Amino acid sequence: MEMKRTNRKDEIAIEAKSGPQTESPSGGTMDSREKLLAAALHLFAARGVDRVSVRDIAHEAGVNSALVGYYFRSKDGLLSQLYRRHCEPLNAERMKLLKSFSRGGADPSLEKVLEAFIRPALAITTDSNGLSEFTRLRALLAAENTAALEALVAANFDHSTTIFVSALERCLPHLSQEDVLWRFHFTLGTINYTATGPSIISRFSEGRCDPLRVEDTLRELIPFLAAGFRAPKTAGHHASANKAQSKTPAS
Repeated sequence: MEMKRTNRKDEIAIEAKSGPQTESPSGGTMDSREKLLAAALHLFAARGVDRVSVRDIAHEAGVNSALVGYYFRSKDGLLSQLYRRHCEPLNAERMKLLKSFSRGGADPSLEKVLEAFIRPALAITTDSNGLSEFTRLRALLAAENTAALEALVAANFDHSTTIFVSALERCLPHLSQEDVLWRFHFTLGTINYTATGPSIISRFSEGRCDPLRVEDTLRELIPFLAAGFRAPKTAGHHASANKAQSKTPAS
């Protein structure tokens, strides 16, 4: 039985950082844990998180439902571990590429920073059946439970986001941090839509433009985003920011 919560977003954030239980109850095995993770991913991607119960996951995995509580504490804990499992390799590959593009200690170009960030994200969006189950899960989470997704993204991506925003700022000294953050925000939206909605442009172009072809997408997307980042700085938000700063006493 799942416990009621007063603040699901906070509990998901805690679960995302705390990790799984380490001991195994009688009758439980690590194989059971893997079965639960696989079953949860399949069901969450097919129905959405809110429409799947602990009992559904255990039945799909063929294990005792008590093991969900033992290994993951709750359905939210299971979701957090599932999300972390897919995000850790993505973050690691991004950092690996960023380091490889920083030859001789020099900062990589804007295009290379964008490639290091985007390439791993697009590479994990598909499997042999088309869109991967994890990609479908992320899309459903964004649609049905933005608070849960916000907590998961913060727990898994805030550190890497800080690193990439700093790298972008070094490439774009003519921009304020606010400009870079806005353009990074638009970049995230572009990546997410490209990953989760590839069929529209593919159908409209009769297959000539297919976001599932990663190299084709990178060839088109990186110059497009780089041009946007290099655009002149904007003035709209600076006036209000400066006004707010003038009212803030110096510390």
